[in-house]
Amino acid sequence: DVDKTLGIVDTVEVEEDQWERKRKHKLKSIMYRTISESSLAPCKLSRYSPTLDMLKDLKEEFDKFQTPPLVSIMYGIVNAVIVLPVLMSFGNIIFHDEFFHPYLPVLIKLTVISGIIHQLCFSTFSTLPFAVGSVQDAGLIFLSTISSDIVRFCKERGYDDEVILATTLVGLSLFTTVLGAGLIIIGRLRLAQYVQRLPTPVVGGYLAFIGFFCGQSALSLLSATQVSGILGWRKFMHRRSLYLITPGVIGGCGIYIAVRKIKHMAVLPISIFTILATFYAVLHVSGMSLNDAKDIGLVIKADAPPSWNHTWDYIKLDKVIWEAFPGQIATGFSMIFVVALSSSLDIAAIDLEVPNPLAYNHELKMIGVSNLISGLTGGYTGSYIFSQSIFSLRAGIRSRLAGYVTALIQTVAVFIPISILAYVPNFVFASLLIMICIDLMTEWLWDVRNKLSNIEYTATIMTFCFIQLLGVEYGIAAGVLFYLVLTTLQSNACPVATSAEETVHILHGDADYISTEEYQVGLSL
Repeated sequence: DVDKTLGIVDTVEVEEDQWERKRKHKLKSIMYRTISESSLAPCKLSRYSPTLDMLKDLKEEFDKFQTPPLVSIMYGIVNAVIVLPVLMSFGNIIFHDEFFHPYLPVLIKLTVISGIIHQLCFSTFSTLPFAVGSVQDAGLIFLSTISSDIVRFCKERGYDDEVILATTLVGLSLFTTVLGAGLIIIGRLRLAQYVQRLPTPVVGGYLAFIGFFCGQSALSLLSATQVSGILGWRKFMHRRSLYLITPGVIGGCGIYIAVRKIKHMAVLPISIFTILATFYAVLHVSGMSLNDAKDIGLVIKADAPPSWNHTWDYIKLDKVIWEAFPGQIATGFSMIFVVALSSSLDIAAIDLEVPNPLAYNHELKMIGVSNLISGLTGGYTGSYIFSQSIFSLRAGIRSRLAGYVTALIQTVAVFIPISILAYVPNFVFASLLIMICIDLMTEWLWDVRNKLSNIEYTATIMTFCFIQLLGVEYGIAAGVLFYLVLTTLQSNACPVATSAEETVHILHGDADYISTEEYQVGLSL
């Protein structure tokens, strides 16, 4: 959720309030109709479903507009060109442990296939015909942690590569499946509003850490150096590491500046093409070959991937070390909560752009179904790609054809019998990760200082630091505790923003926004 820069819009109603309002209106109309027909006639009322009513309203609204097929195809291609490189860079994060480097061509294909599954599910099941879904950044840290922990667990017990790969891939798919089931349960029980109650400063600290983690993964990819925390960054200071890192840092900063200054859909793909063209131009002028670049470390050395139907060959249930999974249960549950929260943020932000209110719990169930299918097919966690969904919405896309075209382009990348990684330098993928790093850290560690109170901004910084010191799960818990202590000590601090919807208002610059519930809580304190 890199780009959340939307205009200021009226306050979004809590879904429960929308449901209650619609329920009363429906019952009142039924009552009046019954009285007018016959005050003594028996009346049989069918069970009213506010969710179905909201979905019907949305469908009718979007059906008013028709998108020409050629326009849908064009925007589907544009979204694929933007999403596919980012998707592949996310694969590098999930499998950032140096153990996976020889197998990256196959593992990246698995990541792309997961993105295809998510896009197909979102295009088919979402109430939003313009939806773009894929492997998303919110779950990356957890997946990366799980994969690295499983590798360490298996290595300590002397297992071979085949067993380690099977255990890791089955483990990631298993936790993704559990995540999907968890989101379905949250949506089914209508618990989305409670997930959204995580304080905005804690959300901000976590999003800033996602940015930091993307940047760290980019530097590790560029330098081929394994680093697990900020204390290990000294490894990047070696001369060879600095030589390999420099192109990626320059590229990432350049893309970030271009995207911020030139707000156009073509900026990102043109930037990627420019970096790639510059690389091959330098090779030609200097007389170097692609193999020379691989020897230097600018391009990954990896065997050619097998044909697409052998992509799942590493997933072998008979080779799995099941004892490696219980130690990851806490991480898995934390992932469910954080991904549910992140998805709620996406839904809340998209809700600001559509004319009718979205059914949060229904959308969470849909995201759960997508993750469930992704996990069962050997894939990874995903959700809305917020920036591309809004891009398609504002472009007037109201056809699901655009999403299917995006999935088709990604499928072509899977069927290609060559490894894209063998021809694309590391710093192309790293540049995208560094752009995400700069964007998230700048937004949540610097820009947000003018949109939050001093207490909230302090809690954001401290949550970021807690996650650095304690890890994601305990860091978030410590951030919540720290925030509650501060707000208790200074209960008259204002504004206060504690839910996912209010987080979106903070992002839009609504500095004076405060909910009625929080105002009453403030008075009682």
